[in-house]
Amino acid sequence: MNQRLLDPFFSLKLQTIYKANHYVMYSRNFFPLLVFMTLFSLSVFAQLPVDINNISDAQIEQFLNEMERRGLSESEIETAARLQGYSTTEIALIREKITRYKAGALSDSTMNLNQTTRRQIGEVAERTTLQVDQSEKIEIKADVFGKELFSNKQLRFEPNLRIPTPQDYILGPDDQLKVDISGYAYQHYDLIISPEGTVKIESLSPIYVNGSTIEEAKSKIVERLKILFGGLRNGSLTADVTLGNVRSIQVTVAGEAQMPGTYTLSSLSKVYNALYACGGPGLKGSYRKVKLIRNNIEVSEIDLYTFLTKGISSGNLRLEDQDLIFIPLAEIKVELSGELKRKAIFELKKEETLLDAINFAGGFSEFAYRDKITLIRNTSKEKKIYTVVSDKMDLQSMKNGDKVIVNAILDRFENRVEILGAVYRPGEFALSDNLKTVKDLVDASDGPRDDAFLKRVIVVRENNYLDPEIISINLENILADKENDFSLKRNDRVIIKSLVELREERFIEINGAVNQPGEYEYSENMKVEDLILLAGGFSEGATLKRIEIARRLFNDENSDQTVEVYSYETNRNLESTKSIVLAPFDKIFIRELPNYKEQKLVSIVGEVNYPGKYTLQRREERISDLIERSGGFRKEAYLEGARFYRDRELLALDLPNAMINNGDYGNLMLEEGDSIVIPKRAEIVKLSGQVLNPTTIAYQPNLNFSDYIAQAGGFTDSAFVRKIYVRYANGLTDRTRSFMGIKNYPEVQRGMEVIVPTRRKTRWTGAERISVSTGIVSLSAVLITLIRLIP
Repeated sequence: MNQRLLDPFFSLKLQTIYKANHYVMYSRNFFPLLVFMTLFSLSVFAQLPVDINNISDAQIEQFLNEMERRGLSESEIETAARLQGYSTTEIALIREKITRYKAGALSDSTMNLNQTTRRQIGEVAERTTLQVDQSEKIEIKADVFGKELFSNKQLRFEPNLRIPTPQDYILGPDDQLKVDISGYAYQHYDLIISPEGTVKIESLSPIYVNGSTIEEAKSKIVERLKILFGGLRNGSLTADVTLGNVRSIQVTVAGEAQMPGTYTLSSLSKVYNALYACGGPGLKGSYRKVKLIRNNIEVSEIDLYTFLTKGISSGNLRLEDQDLIFIPLAEIKVELSGELKRKAIFELKKEETLLDAINFAGGFSEFAYRDKITLIRNTSKEKKIYTVVSDKMDLQSMKNGDKVIVNAILDRFENRVEILGAVYRPGEFALSDNLKTVKDLVDASDGPRDDAFLKRVIVVRENNYLDPEIISINLENILADKENDFSLKRNDRVIIKSLVELREERFIEINGAVNQPGEYEYSENMKVEDLILLAGGFSEGATLKRIEIARRLFNDENSDQTVEVYSYETNRNLESTKSIVLAPFDKIFIRELPNYKEQKLVSIVGEVNYPGKYTLQRREERISDLIERSGGFRKEAYLEGARFYRDRELLALDLPNAMINNGDYGNLMLEEGDSIVIPKRAEIVKLSGQVLNPTTIAYQPNLNFSDYIAQAGGFTDSAFVRKIYVRYANGLTDRTRSFMGIKNYPEVQRGMEVIVPTRRKTRWTGAERISVSTGIVSLSAVLITLIRLIP
């Protein structure tokens, strides 16, 4: 194949000449020769092997890159291939391999030749933002029905570009046509319709398609392609023509639009798209007679209410360039309010009636009073009110400015009666021929319950002034046919009380040595043993011979006694020869054995022979008894430092004195949880507070109190010497005493802590100094006077 090619440099020169003269040389004699010479010398075919069946993807890629670098189209390459001697079969095979390579290489970018996406050529108009003219006074504040169709931001009337090409679509300049030839050969053309309305295919003469449908354009293009592709004549090749990217058109919206003007729209747009772009009809515009005018001829009239009420978009034709949409003034607008499913301002045609307006409003709500409708109309001087009955609504004509009010039904029942209380099926029932009396109502409620109090039943009835009135009847006699039945009226309420409701809530109570003491619901014929059983039986330590029953007395008005107490005995099996039946509100007390107590533990730790926990044996067991049970003190025990704890708090205890008294002062009776700590002999003394060196020093018997203070460096300037106190090891404290300037310090003991508090320095105010000085002067004057009076 390479032998068929000319010198690359010469081929490049010829290609340049061809490119420069391609659009000006149309001579049928010269043009084919120039194309032949140019394409014959293309070195791009040098990239392909002689055996077309063995072309690799790398060679295909190199071939396409060279073709793109030289700026040649696929049709030009195929023509050159024919001139280079390639057969039709080889060209078709090359085209197929190129197509497969492109499909694989461009699948990620969604540019497959068979999956192109139609786009809009040029910019189209954005939707107009709705603005209410504040200069106009709107007397009616209700929304205009249909306004939400164009004010809803979530609703978008945009033409769908990804639909099959409409059969009635009219082609025009800037539309794109995609032509695909398939069969034993493949060829694809992207054709743009020129401003003159033609498309150009290779060397063929321009084809005029402006104003044609897709089918008509396909017929023209295929007929012309038969010149280049003989297979289209015998059926071995097929051609498909589809609409690619679409053009923009200009449409004018005039009249009472929200924003009239000229809008640039997609050529696939319809009337609704233009209405959405302009914001729909304005405040005075008509929703019922939107006109589409084409070439000064009205081609469609759109009633938007058919879409709003039925979802049918009749008359929504596809727009063409220079179409005019005219929105006239609304002739009749009426306001509907009250008990309707849709309350708004509606536009009516002259022939439509009140019934049509109500249908536009979705009909009546479930609470509407339908028999009579209120109509308010503006006359030449004032307003006038009409009452329209239900069977005349389809005859009532409407005028502009009419206001229709649908009232609600009354919040009352015309045939309701109600029974409450002690019946099996309380509730509301309907007065009818079969239910007229109280007895009928009781039968309808499945009769009274067994606990019903029938001697006095209350009937609540509305009197003539709608105030409640109470009527008492004896239902027991009525049901027994001893009295005449009671006739019911509308809204009567029959109230039957139960015996339980007419008495205080009854209960009994058990306390003491049972497992579950507390209150229990009273039941008839309940005995003491039954209540003990409900309370979980006796607890350990309960005595069965000291059961008391306290009962209310309410029979004798002259007695001062209010409660009667019974004594009772039973056994562990809850058997008794004289079982007592309990009465409501009885209180039962189960006593414990006098000597029964749960084990109570105390502890003693430290320097005793047998430290640990001990159980109290008697109620009066004391500290000395516990020490005796623990084996007594060890020789290293420091009794003066013994500590006694109760409820985790330290109680100051002088144990040596308690042991001496043995039952008198200090020898406390023990309680559960008490703890005694017997420490070893203490060998230290601690000094803290206002001393120069707070410290802990070893106990020395030959040192006195002042010596220990000296061991801590003495007092600071802030020391309050007269208030020194000590805390001994057993928790007891002692303070310094002073008389006539002589200080008596506490006794020194092992393990004690000496605390020197801080003196609080107080400063007198000027007024306090004057007051004290005045007092001293006065006292001095009194003393001098007394001295002079003494003989």
